[in-house]
Amino acid sequence: MHSVYPVFHISILEPAMFNTFSKRIQPAPTPVIIKGKPKYEISQIVDSKIDYQQACKLLYRMIWLGYENTRNKSEWIFTSELIYATDLVSNFHITHPTKSGPLPLS
Repeated sequence: MHSVYPVFHISILEPAMFNTFSKRIQPAPTPVIIKGKPKYEISQIVDSKIDYQQACKLLYRMIWLGYENTRNKSEWIFTSELIYATDLVSNFHITHPTKSGPLPLS
């Protein structure tokens, strides 16, 4: 191990979070079942971008409800997967008018 330098890149470091209940493990939130398929609730939309390499080019970065303090708290989601979150999308574009969004109908 003489050739390995003992330094960690900042991208793999996470703040320590102490469990206040010593023998209790918090289970992950259960999904909401919509048309027979599990769906998870979205807490908020925090960003949007256009990916020109995808068929559905517009993506939104979601914070999942109940996962706020975990490693899997956010994810990029295609617009086509947000048919039940139209209010969140509208509110995001009202508060962030300069971010990428759907093209207006003309």
